[in-house]
Amino acid sequence: MQKKALVLLILALFLGGVAVILVNMLIKEGREGPIEVQAVPMTRVVVAAVDLKSGTRLNELSLKEVEMPTANLPEGVFKSISTLVPKGEDDPSAPVVISQIKQNEMVLPYKLSPFGARAGLPSKIPEDMRAITINVTEITGVAGFVLPGNYVDVLLTSTIGRRDKNPATRTLLQNIRVLAVDQISTEDEDNPKVVNAVTLLITPNEGKMLALAMKVGELSLMLRNEFDASIIKQEIISITSLLEAYRESKPVVTKRVRRPTPTVEVIRGLDVIQQRVQEGEERPPEGAVQSQ
Repeated sequence: MQKKALVLLILALFLGGVAVILVNMLIKEGREGPIEVQAVPMTRVVVAAVDLKSGTRLNELSLKEVEMPTANLPEGVFKSISTLVPKGEDDPSAPVVISQIKQNEMVLPYKLSPFGARAGLPSKIPEDMRAITINVTEITGVAGFVLPGNYVDVLLTSTIGRRDKNPATRTLLQNIRVLAVDQISTEDEDNPKVVNAVTLLITPNEGKMLALAMKVGELSLMLRNEFDASIIKQEIISITSLLEAYRESKPVVTKRVRRPTPTVEVIRGLDVIQQRVQEGEERPPEGAVQSQ
């Protein structure tokens, strides 16, 4: 027992000495000076104080300034509210929101109209772009699922340029943004609605193409996935193309030939009986004569 107690005492003294040494080292490091912490450069930027719908004119109450790390800021951020609303609250020259801005999202130039722009559809049209309206039906307008902010492809079905005078369908335009349906231009709309007109954002040359296409044929819209911006090379689909596709997909019909069932004549005395041979039977009954 004495030997065990002595070992425990020595172990306790050893651990205590180690603890004293570690504490002295920590105190010494603290006297040498505090650890330097490098400050992260911050910049004051303007963000949305509330959700801002498209068509909303900016004002002081809809914006706020916050500090953000300078290294992570995108190009074109605004650093003060007075830059966007120079004349104070309800400034008629303040920009209009052309693409929805969520609360606490940074306000960036590409989501705003030029200063002094009027609210409404014209403020959503970028420079060098135009808006044109085409007629649609429940079928050509994708059953009302085309809404402002969606992207579509425009198809033209016409006999133009066809020697056989039969109609053909080609992709006229791809990845075209929808600005409005009827008189609805807000992108907050998410309920399908059958309309008679769809307004598209296009270049001046594309507008001329659409104006002529409406005169020579029928236009139809194909709705795109909102994340799909691909431009696909597409072939003209004619009646000949449909016939070829039909021939390739037409199922091959095979006729099953029904083989005659063999029969035998069973003669018992003066009686003659016709009897069918059952499947799997190896030979006719005794005294029978096989016939077809």
